[in-house]
Amino acid sequence: MEENSATAARIKVVPLDLNLQISDRLTDLRAGMETWHTADRQLQHHLTSLDPNRRADVLRGSQIASVRRQLACQIIRHPIVLDPDQVRRIGLPILRHHLTRQYAHMSLAERRVWLTNLSFLLTPTLCALIDKLEAIRHYRSLGQQRCFLLGGVSGTGKSSLLNWYAVTYLPSIHGTTTHVPVIKIDAPVSNRSPKPFFQRILLACGAVTLRGDEEYYLQLLELYFQRCGVELLVVDEVEHITVPALRRRLLELSNLTGVPIVCASCNPIAWTSGDSEIQGRWNDYFELTQFTGPRLDAFLSLLEVLLPFEQDAGLGIREIVSADGQERVAGPAHYIEQWTDGIFREIMVLVLDACCKALDAGLPGVTLETLRHAWRDIKRAKVVNFLDYLRAQQGGHHG
Repeated sequence: MEENSATAARIKVVPLDLNLQISDRLTDLRAGMETWHTADRQLQHHLTSLDPNRRADVLRGSQIASVRRQLACQIIRHPIVLDPDQVRRIGLPILRHHLTRQYAHMSLAERRVWLTNLSFLLTPTLCALIDKLEAIRHYRSLGQQRCFLLGGVSGTGKSSLLNWYAVTYLPSIHGTTTHVPVIKIDAPVSNRSPKPFFQRILLACGAVTLRGDEEYYLQLLELYFQRCGVELLVVDEVEHITVPALRRRLLELSNLTGVPIVCASCNPIAWTSGDSEIQGRWNDYFELTQFTGPRLDAFLSLLEVLLPFEQDAGLGIREIVSADGQERVAGPAHYIEQWTDGIFREIMVLVLDACCKALDAGLPGVTLETLRHAWRDIKRAKVVNFLDYLRAQQGGHHG
C-alpha cells in the first residue's frame, strides 16, 4: 500500500516491513487489550444500574451491548497491513528472516499475545474499502452525498471492518456537544415499524426517546445528525429491512440529513430490487470476495510471515513432494481452500487454532497435520465470531 493512500494518511496502521519490531508491537497489543478490558468493565458496571422494568433502561442496555461488541475491536487499534507489492520490493525471504530472528527470543506467553495480530489484518481489498469510506466522508464535507452498497458472503470481513472503522472514530465530547462522526448499527429484524430502526440510530447519538410517531423520530434524527456532526451512517445486515415502506424510510432519512449511508449485507443488490429510487441512490457497489487460487496462495504466504515460529509451514504451497519423494501431492494451500472455501474468517480461525495447537505441543511450527487436527475441531464446533474465539483461546495469556 502506498504511503500517500487515505488509509496510511488518516488511519494509523502498521506496515509489514523491516521496521516492524516485535517488542514494540507486543507493547501496543497489550495496551489495546487493557484499553478494551477497562472500557468493557465500565460498561458492565453501568449495566448493573439499569432497571429491566424501565423501557428506557432496556433500550440503553441494548445500546451498551452493541458498543461492547464494537469495542472489542480496540484490541487491534493499529492493524498490520498485508501489502504484497511492498513485501515484493523487500523480498519475502528477507522479511521472514527479519522476523524469525525476533521470534526465536519470544517466550510462550509473548507468542500467544502476538497471535492477537491475527484477529484483524488489513488486506489490499480491505484497505481499498477503508479508502472508499474515507472518501465519501470527504465528499460530505464538500456538500456532496455518496451512498454505496457493501456485499460479500458471510465471513469475508464486512462486519469486522465496519466495527473496527466505527471504533476508530468513537464519539468525543466537545464542550456541551457530543461529536459522533460515524454511526454503525445493525438493522433490526422486526419490520412492524421503523421506530426500532430509528431508535438504534438515536441511541448512537446519545438520545433515548420512547414517545412520538415516525415523523417525530425522523425530525429528531435530523436534529441530532446536525448537533452531533454525523458524517457517515453504516447499516449492517440491511437485508433485515424487507418491507418496502421501511426501505423508503431509509431513503427519506438520506434525503432529510444528506448524510451518506453505507448499506451492508451478503446480497445488498437484491435488497434494492423493485425500487428504482433506492437503486438510484445506492448505485455504487463494493464487494468482498473469497480467497481462491493464486490469490489465496499469495495471501497465505504473507500470513505465514506473521506466525511466531522459526520453522516455515509452507501455507501458500499448492503441491509438495510426498514422504517417499516419488510424487507430488496436495500441499497446505490446496487443503485450506478445500476446507474453508476461501472464506476469510474460516481461514483465520483455522490458522490461529493450528498455531495454538503447535504452541501447546511445543512444536517448532505449524504442520499439515496440525492444520488437519485444527480443522477437525473447528468442524465439530463451528465458529462464527472470530474475536470470541480469540478470547477463548488466549484466556489467561494476556499478561
